[in-house]
Amino acid sequence: MKDRVFTYLIKVIPFLVCLLFAFEANAQRDKIRKVHKTDAIIADSTTINSTTCSLIPLPEKNGSGNFVLNMDSAITSLYLRVLDQDPVINGFRIQIYFGDLESARAVRAKCRKNLSHDNIYLESITPNYSVAVGNYRDRWEAEIALSEYSKKYKDALIIPCEIKLPELD
Repeated sequence: MKDRVFTYLIKVIPFLVCLLFAFEANAQRDKIRKVHKTDAIIADSTTINSTTCSLIPLPEKNGSGNFVLNMDSAITSLYLRVLDQDPVINGFRIQIYFGDLESARAVRAKCRKNLSHDNIYLESITPNYSVAVGNYRDRWEAEIALSEYSKKYKDALIIPCEIKLPELD
């Protein structure tokens, strides 16, 4: 008799536990449905969905109008300053010379004659000067170009620096 009751309890208790969890999950699902009820209205042939129960009425369109934007002068000055600057990114250049100013100018002039592009830079690294070529977005591009420049300039090497943002094709 005790074995039959024990066997019966082993079968019934897991069923009751599953039933309890099913009721709990159903109650949570109903609670979620009530919270996330979505309202939809149609205004000017545009559907607007809202996740709140109360909707804010939209103003009616009465033709043309004026738009005035009031902004702090500090924000305006920052915006104008950014417009004047050229956008830069982290990239690479190939340094073909490093030394004194006169020699650096001579190397730059010779490089301008031999090369067909304008991406030749003379940079001051106190007390010396550097002549660098190109604007390469990644190291792979710079490695390919280095193989060509190393034939003419034996001390050519890749240096990381900020470069001008390349033009989009």
